[in-house]
Amino acid sequence: MLSQSRHIQSPIIILGAPRSGTTLLGKLIAAHPDVAYWEEPRTVWSTGNQQLPDDVLTPEHLSQKTADQIDQRFADFLTKSGKTRFAEKTPCNLLRIPFIHALYPDAKFIYIHRDPYSVIASALRMLETPPDLNRITARIREARLRDYPNLLSLFVRDTLARRFNHGKKPFWGPRPPEWQTWQKLPPATMLSKQWLALTQSANHDLQQLPNNCWMQINYPDLIEKPEQTLPQILDFSELSPSPSVTDLAKKIIHLQNPEAWRKQLSPEQIQQIEEQIR
Repeated sequence: MLSQSRHIQSPIIILGAPRSGTTLLGKLIAAHPDVAYWEEPRTVWSTGNQQLPDDVLTPEHLSQKTADQIDQRFADFLTKSGKTRFAEKTPCNLLRIPFIHALYPDAKFIYIHRDPYSVIASALRMLETPPDLNRITARIREARLRDYPNLLSLFVRDTLARRFNHGKKPFWGPRPPEWQTWQKLPPATMLSKQWLALTQSANHDLQQLPNNCWMQINYPDLIEKPEQTLPQILDFSELSPSPSVTDLAKKIIHLQNPEAWRKQLSPEQIQQIEEQIR
């Protein structure tokens, strides 16, 4: 039985498949004066479980030592910030909802959903995008010595492996079970399998939680109706209304064509996606 004494109270956990709007939502929540926001603390969440073949974590992976170490890292971050609430977003956490709930039973999960065609069209571009050196540097700085083997495997995948794969990453983003068997598939098929596995996992695991622990928002609602959606998010998160959040939304949210993926995806890619998600 884990001790339920935690430094972090009611953390705000942003969930969503890669390219679903989690970064945008994270920036908006980070604008709240009470929030200390950490973008993708991957190495913290993998504490004690760095050598697993995929990104799935269950309550069985949560020892007392691991729980205390994760909580302390987040507590140190929160204390240093001078804020009162901790928030984060890590796409891999779609595969770790029961794990996080076991660690933080009072966590507030915000799940943002976007249509798979737009997600996969954007993810296809990410396979061809060079790694973000600023993000790599940030991860190295936030990592502990025990995290380096995991970081090295990501570095090899996202940099060195690209040289042997026509300049494309062989895989990108969260690693569901069986992800290694997908790498020889057409990219649109591979990413469709990834999206489906992440979405099914999240839908199943969130339904097992109490209703007051999670909320789902749709990406178009955040983009098209931020004046209605953001107050709902803040209220659910038990954060006060904040002009800084709404002011930032006016600056960084831009209307988009929800059908843009039709020009970005080839007919063959659309068919490959439909074969997986229909």
